[in-house]
Amino acid sequence: MQISLDYFRILGVPLQADSDLINQAYEDRLLQLPHEGYSEYGITSRQNLLKVAYDVLKDEESRLEYESSLFTKESQEDIFLETSEEVTVEITNDLLVGALIILYDLGDFELVLRLATPYLEDKNNLEDLTDNKEEIDFIWQDLILTAVLAYLELAREKWQDKEYELAANYLQKSYNLLNQEDLFQPLKKEIKQDLGKLKPYEILELLTRENEIKEDREKALNLLQEILNIRGGIESQKIDDSGLNVDSFLRFIQQIRVYLTAEEQQILFENEAKRPSPAAAYLTAYACLARGFTERKPDLIIKAKNNLISLTIHQDVYLEQSICALLLGQTTEAEFSLSQSKEKDAIARIQEISANSPDLLPGLCVYTEKWLQTEVFPQFKGLRNVDSSLQAYFADEKVQNYLESISPPLISETEVLNESSPSVEVNNISQINYSASNLPISEEEKIIDDNRQENQSHIINTQVVEAEEEKQTTSLLVEDELSPSEDLIGFGDFLDAEIETDSEEDTPSVAKSTPRNLSPWYKSPVFVPLIGLIISTALGVAALSVTAFLAVKILFKPKPEPLNIPLSEPLIQLPSPEKELIKENLQNQLTPEKASEIIAGWLNAKQEATGPNYNFIPLNQVLSQPLASVWIANGNALRRINAYRRYEHDIKIQSAEVNPQNTTEAIIKAEVWEKSQYYQNGALKPRFSYEERLLVEYSLVKEGDKWLIQEIKVL
Repeated sequence: MQISLDYFRILGVPLQADSDLINQAYEDRLLQLPHEGYSEYGITSRQNLLKVAYDVLKDEESRLEYESSLFTKESQEDIFLETSEEVTVEITNDLLVGALIILYDLGDFELVLRLATPYLEDKNNLEDLTDNKEEIDFIWQDLILTAVLAYLELAREKWQDKEYELAANYLQKSYNLLNQEDLFQPLKKEIKQDLGKLKPYEILELLTRENEIKEDREKALNLLQEILNIRGGIESQKIDDSGLNVDSFLRFIQQIRVYLTAEEQQILFENEAKRPSPAAAYLTAYACLARGFTERKPDLIIKAKNNLISLTIHQDVYLEQSICALLLGQTTEAEFSLSQSKEKDAIARIQEISANSPDLLPGLCVYTEKWLQTEVFPQFKGLRNVDSSLQAYFADEKVQNYLESISPPLISETEVLNESSPSVEVNNISQINYSASNLPISEEEKIIDDNRQENQSHIINTQVVEAEEEKQTTSLLVEDELSPSEDLIGFGDFLDAEIETDSEEDTPSVAKSTPRNLSPWYKSPVFVPLIGLIISTALGVAALSVTAFLAVKILFKPKPEPLNIPLSEPLIQLPSPEKELIKENLQNQLTPEKASEIIAGWLNAKQEATGPNYNFIPLNQVLSQPLASVWIANGNALRRINAYRRYEHDIKIQSAEVNPQNTTEAIIKAEVWEKSQYYQNGALKPRFSYEERLLVEYSLVKEGDKWLIQEIKVL
């Protein structure tokens, strides 16, 4: 058969190579054994093909005859001419496996797959390669291994190029081949782990593509659901093949939320909340609240409120409940929920804005608008620039009709006033379980996302771009009163908060108003004057309380830093073990001996990857991504020019410290003596060889129970 090769490429020598170089190259190629999984048949086939090429090129007469068959007279005069892909060599059937191994060594991975596919698709075709039935199984395994290795290299190239879906496709094909035949278990395990590590990247790529395709989003959500199922939920301590610990996974969830619509998040987190999952229930409430407000569907706000009520045994979510009650026109309950909240800073700001009012409605309205605009809407695709005006919300006819339909209230004012104890009064109100299924619900409407076709930044490691201009709309919010330094409640606060059920500290005093009807105040004749009162009150507070003071104090949150993958820093500080236990265990986690072992493992892996065997497997055992891919690319670059390095090392650990704030991170500083000899085409190249002593800092990240090097810096 004809193969797209020539004898010069087989030996890895240039056209002008002399006899000494050909001899040296032949010896080197024999020493460079292929992957350890190959059978004796495959190794022998490769050696035989090398010998065929060597026998032709070592003899001057046969070499001249071969060259004349390849090139015209003009091309022979150009000593720098590279052989064309169309040049072929005729080989016997028993040399096919050897030819595929050599093509793989040369980096022609797609050609390897093209030649191997007919045999992999129909095993009966192997009978064309040999009459010996015993050799069939060896050929079959060698073909599978070569195809798998080619898929792996293509996957790594695509991974390096940030084409994560293509990388995952190649990895999946390689895994399917091995799984189908139940071969090479260690290699299959490695591929499975790589598929897991790739999933977060693939999800982000699918969600952030410029040309949005429905199938891509569905695939991304399915992959995310797979990860959640394997991990056992958002808060689960179980780590899947992605390698993300609990903190990193929470940061990943936060990162992808901005690429998901409110409807997508509602469906996703409603399902997760059934595990049960308090975090998922809170995120469900966010999604329902966002949809209820922007789509003018108060029934979804009721659903959000029910989710929040179920969370009160876990966390202080009374402020969020107060906002829901406000949006449902339930002002008395809104003030009651506010009185139960321990969010002191937020309540203090609300009280300040409401200083000249008999109740807290002005401050709560201002807070609600800024909270929706700053904390809620930016977490959903297409909602970043949606107007958060309460006036526009309550003026909507659909909202008015719905809120009117849920009047009279479930608990009347008379019933509340007849209670003998104030605590009974507030508890009765707070424990109402509003069920959307028991109320008139308007027919579900199609979601209209005005910003769905907006061009967004789809580079995974960059922050979502803010809109250049904001809509000029009528709003209850007085901009001069708000400061970007104010912390608004959010998902991070929910995860970080610790409820003090037995606290002796009194609940912050909240201005009480005369009990009012729970009937729809937005429909009453005083509604429009009330809106005017709120606006004028807020403006008055701004004028009387010194603009500079309120500009620093009220209702903004600093712009978050962009999130990157791979993830190593926690999104929020979760409850940690006692400091004494941390200090006691830190030294045991990374001793100088362990540090020396880690660095030695890396240097040995580097030698394997860039040495004559180009063995990349150890890299994935000592380096995290993307550093491992970088060094795999380095090794492939050397292999393509038939070059390699040999090393000698000496290590002296100077320090090894685990980050006390995040015990999955560590820094090792070491003095490293390194001697490197560079060989190309079997000959030592002193110009590219070196010997030096360096002070190096290694940044480590812990994945499972293993420390991996994440970054290397020469100091």
